[in-house]
Amino acid sequence: MTSPRNHEEGDGVRGRIFLLIFIGIFGVSVIATYWYGVRVVNSVKAQARTSDAALRTTGYAILVAASEDGAFPMGADRILEITLPAVVPGPLGVSEGTAWPVDLATAMAGLEAMSVPEALEMVLISWPPEGDLPPVLSVGGRPSGLTEGGTTLDFINGWLRAAASRLGE
Repeated sequence: MTSPRNHEEGDGVRGRIFLLIFIGIFGVSVIATYWYGVRVVNSVKAQARTSDAALRTTGYAILVAASEDGAFPMGADRILEITLPAVVPGPLGVSEGTAWPVDLATAMAGLEAMSVPEALEMVLISWPPEGDLPPVLSVGGRPSGLTEGGTTLDFINGWLRAAASRLGE
């Protein structure tokens, strides 16, 4: 026959200490995980703002070049040294509804415009083989912000598709 285990004085204290240490470690890990998550989310939001500014700057520069030339550029050299005017000149200077922005302030939607060379470092462009087709912009996997109805990336490429139909008329 076995006898019940004898409790020594201190067994209860050691159990409570272990429980308090366990709860403390768990609490610290929950707080650290939350803090890390907040930092990651803020970092992604900052990257998305930068990507959006680059997309908007590049899209506006392409609209300006296409309006001046009557066709889309077929390479970055045409927009690399472009100075962004306050208003799109030429036939794309008037937009039906909100198909594309006709002024820089609207195009940037509250973001600071970048220099075109700086924007081109972040934006990947698939250039068309002919000037009647719009280029396709992307940010190479970087985060992009959200706009009404989709992402900024879809929105900017929509500008270029709408401008292509106007130039094709």
